[in-house]
Amino acid sequence: MTDYTVIGHIAIDRVITSTEERVQIGGPPTYASLAASVMGGEIEAITKVGSDIGGEHISQLERIGLDVDGDIIKNATTTKFVLDYRAPDRRMSVEGVCADILPSDIIEASEAILLTPIVGEIPQKTYSCIYAEVFALDPQGFVREVQPDGTIVHRAWYDEDLLRRTHIFKSSERELQLITQEVDCLKGLRKLIDLKVELAIATKGDKGATLMTENGAFYIPSVEDVAVRDPTGAGDTFIGCFYQKYLEGEDPIWCACMGSALASGVVETVGPSNELPIKEVNERAEFLYDRVKRV
Repeated sequence: MTDYTVIGHIAIDRVITSTEERVQIGGPPTYASLAASVMGGEIEAITKVGSDIGGEHISQLERIGLDVDGDIIKNATTTKFVLDYRAPDRRMSVEGVCADILPSDIIEASEAILLTPIVGEIPQKTYSCIYAEVFALDPQGFVREVQPDGTIVHRAWYDEDLLRRTHIFKSSERELQLITQEVDCLKGLRKLIDLKVELAIATKGDKGATLMTENGAFYIPSVEDVAVRDPTGAGDTFIGCFYQKYLEGEDPIWCACMGSALASGVVETVGPSNELPIKEVNERAEFLYDRVKRV
């Protein structure tokens, strides 16, 4: 049996750095499946890819636990991102977007769902149908808007009905501002808790994360001195691991520390891969857990 269902597009990422350009498989289902496999779990994805995805990418997905044979849309293009890391702030653009995920696609979703749009592929008519016993949301795709030239800019987004159905919320601090219209992170998280979100998380890249529940807010540190090779997918790895451990009944603070620890291992590699043994992931998480602070 699968541990949970992740809904969102798999993507093909063209990554540009100051020293190289490469193409790799990505998207939230990819990194969530990687996180689940490292933790000894297994997820299913409700996603869509084009017939251009290629055998090498399909094989890589299979190695981390995703079978997309039934998700290939004939004559469609897989969602394709360009991630340019040559500037201090990552620049993103889109070269193609696969077909929307429709209400009819989510009929067989499990009772544990992680909703992770990346570029508007989950329209309101679809996500308004989603109800789950444990519902997690990473709204990154809802706050992105594609310009005519393919460049991605951020926009405000707010759907109170969806947020009130959400048990676990995770976004970056910038995304949180766009959703809650609060510059102060704690005020933004508190708005979500007031909507009866049980756990609200705002990530800050290599500066850690803030987790809030009805019982208060906590600073979750990040692993220091990480030799970052590819930061792509760090946030998707974090929430994928967090959700996996949460469904196993772990304490939310520990779940966040595990998510941060595993993300630190993934960014030390290229693409959706991890070379940290689970023992070292746990050791890094224990180190972080001892340094969690109430804020």
